[in-house]
Amino acid sequence: MLKNLICKLVSIVFDKPLAPPTNREKELVDELKTIFRGFSYPKTISSAPSEGTWLNNMNLLRELVLSDDPREFLRWDVILGTMFVTNAAYISRELSYLKNHSEWKSRWREAIKESTVGRPIPYWRYPLSSGNLIHHAYHLAQLEEKNAMHINKMNFVFEFGGGYGNMCRLLHNLGFQGKYVIFDLPAFSALQQFYLKSTAILVHSVESFKNAKKGVVCISDLEQLMDILGVCNEELNSIFIATWSISEVPTSLRESILSLISQIKAFLIAYQNQFEKVNNVEFFKNWMDTRTDIEWHNWQIRHLPNNSYLVGKKGPLNDV
Repeated sequence: MLKNLICKLVSIVFDKPLAPPTNREKELVDELKTIFRGFSYPKTISSAPSEGTWLNNMNLLRELVLSDDPREFLRWDVILGTMFVTNAAYISRELSYLKNHSEWKSRWREAIKESTVGRPIPYWRYPLSSGNLIHHAYHLAQLEEKNAMHINKMNFVFEFGGGYGNMCRLLHNLGFQGKYVIFDLPAFSALQQFYLKSTAILVHSVESFKNAKKGVVCISDLEQLMDILGVCNEELNSIFIATWSISEVPTSLRESILSLISQIKAFLIAYQNQFEKVNNVEFFKNWMDTRTDIEWHNWQIRHLPNNSYLVGKKGPLNDV
């Protein structure tokens, strides 16, 4: 009862309705709708269960983008049910960890200030942020602690399954100034572009990204991904990020992706121990055995039963 009352008060004070769109917002919404009009409805009848679920999600997202106001897409059920944590019980523990961190005042407090883009639901215990942003910050804090590193030392990021772009924005909040690649399904790549452009982050085309020194590219084509990752060499402080994404795709796709990242120097992976018929604990153990060049940390997440982190780093990072 008390939580519900506080949530209502937070909503009254912090959860403001949408203002009339600016010219820039109109431009970005029109661009997003144009992209989605070009998508066809994928068939899901013969798809594998996991693939079918995400194809259905893409169909739902397409309908909402074309019929609703994308400026509040973080309120849509298809987003809330798949990639936006709100007031889950475990967020309180993760926020406490961040607040007790030695760099709370110097880094994390500013980094988890939420944007108004998408109209995110404020977290009831800390309404300057959202549950989802706190959750992602906790992942990065675990990465930094285990690898004895700072994320702003990285200059190349490959994120597999980027949600709506929140992790990418968070890294930029923490001082990341390099090149960032997000690989995802076409509909979610379009949504990521919309979100990141709306938060004033530089988003490239595939061609302009190749010659750029910084910025983001959101792609869905495996050949384009192979081409872009081809420039990622051991001189770069590179990182692979996949939080509950690569553990939810067929093993054939996992193996294709993992075969492309031999030059990556650091890793942040989170996974459920079992997904459909795949034993992810065994899968990632076998993969770790093939990467003896990486110092791995693999542990169960206490406040998320049956889920694990896999974090690693290859030697010292270069100065950037």
